[in-house]
Amino acid sequence: MSDGYNLTQLKAGILPLSRAQEWEVARKEWKLVGISQADEPETCLCGHFPIIDLCTITNAITGNTVDVGNVCVKKFLGFRSDLIFASIKRIKRNPNKSIGPDAAVFFHRQGIINEWEYRFQQDTGRKRDLTAKQLATRHSINRKVLASIARRGIA
Repeated sequence: MSDGYNLTQLKAGILPLSRAQEWEVARKEWKLVGISQADEPETCLCGHFPIIDLCTITNAITGNTVDVGNVCVKKFLGFRSDLIFASIKRIKRNPNKSIGPDAAVFFHRQGIINEWEYRFQQDTGRKRDLTAKQLATRHSINRKVLASIARRGIA
């Protein structure tokens, strides 16, 4: 396929790690549990190379865990991890920017940001003129988010 995504190869890698052996049932066993960035390009379970933005998915029944690229997560689970990675890149470039709403939900669910910080993100996400205190809070949240993104490979 033109985007590097190979569904046949992804199925061949996911089904042995699942309890269900039918694709449509097996895919419901999986959920996104983490994101990271690789220091060196890696190969996705679907065969796509290179991938840097990694999504860790876990099978809720078998406990098996595997890393795949964000295109596979989007097509396999229907989860827009690409929006989370876009937020990460945006705040790396400019710490004054806000993480997006999708990233805020993800990091809140993961326990990276607390309820108050999540609400702060919702209330100020589109604001450009923040007070000094609000900007300091945004920077603090952004640092927590960036610190949570584990880097894999040679440290």
